[in-house]
Parts: sequence; structure tokens; C-alpha cells
Amino acid sequence: MSDSILLNAKLREKTGRNASRRLRLAGYLPAVIYGGGKPELPVTLNANDTGKALNVEQFHTTILTIAIADKKDEEHVLLKEVQWDPIKDTPIHLDFFRVKGSDTVEIEIPVLAINFEKAPGVIEGGKIDMIRHVLQVSCRADAIPEHVKIDCSQLNLGDTVHVEDVTLPEGVTAPHEVNFTILNLSTVKGVKTDEETEEQTEEEEAEKES
Repeated sequence: MSDSILLNAKLREKTGRNASRRLRLAGYLPAVIYGGGKPELPVTLNANDTGKALNVEQFHTTILTIAIADKKDEEHVLLKEVQWDPIKDTPIHLDFFRVKGSDTVEIEIPVLAINFEKAPGVIEGGKIDMIRHVLQVSCRADAIPEHVKIDCSQLNLGDTVHVEDVTLPEGVTAPHEVNFTILNLSTVKGVKTDEETEEQTEEEEAEKES
């Protein structure tokens, strides 16, 4: 796990829709910290700093440290949920869940297709279709991978990668009941697979013999 990201926060004295709206107008984001056998803790965050942090992949997949003004103990949390303004596409509320490094958590992490430009199927004109852009994994809170990498360098036209084909870091599992598809290397218009080419050749030879 990378070094923890630090957020500075203040206790939120007033809650509710109107109070939250006033906070956002003043440049702050309402948030809540919960879990860990402790009471919920409403806080406010700097909206500009938090908005930038949300664009960092690590912010979503690592333990965060929240330092609250006038409060001695820091909070160690995972980002649980972000509520977005449906029109402005800006964050309006964040939920954080308290964790310890040894806790087992389930979390969604990004899926990255790598080396696809080397894939025989891509060289032949095919393309990678991402069916799932995130994968839900179970692991220790202090050992969350930033992403899952899938090496596509050996894929041919028509090949499919399922969840059981993915190699995960030690201690990380992907709970599932069905061996679902994560990505495939599909053909594009005008590009034939080896099987289709072979079938066409056989048909042409049969026509010549008839």
C-alpha cells in the first residue's frame, strides 16, 4: 500500500439539506465518517482540494487519514461512496468508513488492459472490448491493489478473458459465483478470424470441385 493520503477536516455542527447547501456555497463539502464501532461523525472538507483528490486513482483504493481540527485522534478510513450533482457532475457529499489495516474489506478496483498493442488479434485488426472496467475484490485494507492488470499480449481474435483467468496479488481474491467475462478481443467489420477464413477457403475449394 502506498503512503496514506491526508485530508484536513472540521467538525460539522449543523446537518440537513439547507446546512449542506450553505456549506457547498461557501466552498466546502459535507461528509460523514462512520463504522468501527464508533458514532457517526459529520465533517466538512475543502471542496477544491477534495475535488482534485477524487481524480487520483489512489484516493479510491487506499486507507485515507483524516485530521479533524481541534480533535486529537486522526481517523483512518476508506472512501465508501461519493454523491454527485447530476447536472454539474461535481461531488456534493462523501461517505467514509473507518478501518484498520488488518480488516478484510471488499472494494471495487479499476481493471487495466496492458500490452494489447502486441496482441496478435489487435495486429490483425481486432480491438479490445472492456466488459468490466472495475472488479470487486476482497483483501486486507492495507493491501488494496490500485488496479488489476490484464496482460493482453497473447490474445487472438475472438479470445475472451474471464475472472478466473486473472492473476491477482497474493492475499487478494475476487469473490464470484459465475465465471464472468472481463474483456474480449473482438473482430471489426471486414476482419475475419482464422476459423472464418478457413471456412471460406473450404467453401471456395468445394465450389471449384463442383
